[in-house]
Amino acid sequence: MNVDELLRNLLFRKFGKREISFDFLEGLLAVCITGTGHLIRLSFETALLNWSCLIVEWYLAFASAVLVWRYTGSRKKALGTYAVLLILPTIVAEGAILGGNACVGALFFVCALLFLGQSPDKGNAWLFTVTMAVLLLWSVRYIGIVFACMLLWKNGRLRAEQLLLLLAAGGVRFVYAYRVWLPAKYTLVTFHWPNIYEFVGKEAVQGQLIDPIAMVGLFLTPGLMLLSVWLFGQNTAGLSKNAAFERWEMTAKDSAVLLRLFLFFGLAAGYLLPYMDQSCGYLYCVLAVLYFMVEPGEFLVPLLLQIVAYAGYQECFNKVSMMSMTIFSMIQLLVIGWLGIRLLDDTGVLKRCRKTS
Repeated sequence: MNVDELLRNLLFRKFGKREISFDFLEGLLAVCITGTGHLIRLSFETALLNWSCLIVEWYLAFASAVLVWRYTGSRKKALGTYAVLLILPTIVAEGAILGGNACVGALFFVCALLFLGQSPDKGNAWLFTVTMAVLLLWSVRYIGIVFACMLLWKNGRLRAEQLLLLLAAGGVRFVYAYRVWLPAKYTLVTFHWPNIYEFVGKEAVQGQLIDPIAMVGLFLTPGLMLLSVWLFGQNTAGLSKNAAFERWEMTAKDSAVLLRLFLFFGLAAGYLLPYMDQSCGYLYCVLAVLYFMVEPGEFLVPLLLQIVAYAGYQECFNKVSMMSMTIFSMIQLLVIGWLGIRLLDDTGVLKRCRKTS
């Protein structure tokens, strides 16, 4: 055997067992991606670099790759997910520069999704519920997830007691935020997530005990979210019903609709809630990457969301964005609208409207 044949055999040699096997070339690529991601993070290094958040980001990239592998059965898509989440500037910025808790919340959410697709015999259904409840208590920016879980309950993916626990956790956090935001101690100008307040105005009303614009947003958010739940719940949410909880394995269609549900409700809630900072979009940027790996034709969703998230980080760092934040708010509104149309199609509402007309 000559050297060329030896190298060729080495490159395509498989290692590991059948379920977690990989060939040498994939392993080499993973090592190169890991090194690239490490170098990118070093370029963002500051005097107060938060290494704990960076470690969480590495775990998040790995857990997301495992999730995509389970959803798609494709090692290449799993490796692609790992690569994208290590090199995206908006993902790196949260852990390396801001040191916030958004990457911790995203890790909670991805772990909850990993539990969701497993057999309930081992208690994984409750692990999903408890992990999601912790996430809801972690920050009010995740309140939209509660409304997506209502549709999961309607389709037999969650038990009534599990939904009640999630409603309680989300309600407690929402009431806490309401009590903190009720006095006009904040101004919307100091927050950098492009949402509806770029259109209706961000200036706080002087001399008032409360900020009336923020108050309207707090009441408007649950109202519109419940209206969306009712609309999408007219038929099925596109997920396979399984009231007996005998099988929880996700099909390819189930995983796409599931990610679409969480993306729509999460983004819509953050779009209407006041006092959302630039970290609000972190989880949904991660979800958009997972969504793209499951639905390759939807590549514009993560692309546009990354642009919106980057604008928020840029305004936070530089006090000015490359363009008016109103433009980025419109981009995000278009993404939310597109996801809503896809969900209407999943639920069969559009089909019924066509028949009626």
